[in-house]
Amino acid sequence: MNFIIKLLKLKVTKVFISILMIAFIVSLYFWRDWYLRQYHKCIGFYYVNKGDKAYKNKNYQAAVDLYKKGLRYYPGHSRASCNLGNIYVSFENYYEAVNAYEQALKYTPNYMVCRMDLGIILSEKMANYDKAIQEYGRVINTNNIIINIPFVYDNKKSTKANKGIAYYNMGLAYRGKAVYMGDKTTAAVKYLKKAKDSYLNAKEYLKDDYDNTYNLALTEHLLGDYNEAAREYCKAINIAPLKYEAHYNFALLLRTMNLNKEALDEFEKTTMLLDYNNNYEKNKYIYGIITEIKRRIINEGGYDFLKDRVDVTSISQDDIVYSHGKIISSNQKNLNMEKLMKCSYEKQFEEI
Repeated sequence: MNFIIKLLKLKVTKVFISILMIAFIVSLYFWRDWYLRQYHKCIGFYYVNKGDKAYKNKNYQAAVDLYKKGLRYYPGHSRASCNLGNIYVSFENYYEAVNAYEQALKYTPNYMVCRMDLGIILSEKMANYDKAIQEYGRVINTNNIIINIPFVYDNKKSTKANKGIAYYNMGLAYRGKAVYMGDKTTAAVKYLKKAKDSYLNAKEYLKDDYDNTYNLALTEHLLGDYNEAAREYCKAINIAPLKYEAHYNFALLLRTMNLNKEALDEFEKTTMLLDYNNNYEKNKYIYGIITEIKRRIINEGGYDFLKDRVDVTSISQDDIVYSHGKIISSNQKNLNMEKLMKCSYEKQFEEI
């Protein structure tokens, strides 16, 4: 009896396997294109995986060759196309980079990081501001599903950050377009206002971001909104006190506003920071401005102000060293560099 049962089971198994084989052969006939695509996809993944390893090891030419092979078999591998675009950027082959990014986005339109990279290259390397602005707009208008699985996955912050960065880059593109239109033309003012709006929108997502705050201040400066620009320069300085660009442009603004004592302070801070960065050529020009500013202050009756104030540029670079984010002078007196460089004029411009 047991023998018969075993024999029946064996026959049923053979019949079942035969049916599966026949079904597979029939499916090959009817869906051979689908099987061929899966076969090509597997080969594509193989080459892309090897390309990823070459990319990680910074063997970029090998990575390019492997990614291209992989994409020939599986064109829809968006990450490989985007990585290929990044490599072309490092080779300064921007047209091929754009083609690679667009190929990635053709198959994965919501690939936000890749779309952002495309916008940056279009704007900053190819001066194609209109198309760049369109790409940033798509990033901003994409409604990604927010997924929050505690301790596993949370894309809320990255989604908000992407929108903020897109608004920021859109501001840069609008400002680039304004510069292209010419100084103080109607079109230039129009695009500068759009740039300002973009930076303000970015501010909602990127709270204390130096670059966004600084560029907002610079745009308001160009628009002639001096008080607003002064406030934003102050905010940028207080976010990153050791970056000289905000100090320098703030000083230029203060000079334009005829606030010569404050301008002198910011110009001197700029020279101090440039000294630490060994940017002596730019300092020569600024020292000339400082001389002019001091002459203005004397003409306004401010000789005593100049005589009594401490000139930060008199602290020699050779006499100080950095130690744990501070400057230590030769007499061992600790100077907190960030505190020394911070802006103290913010409230002053709110009251004007």
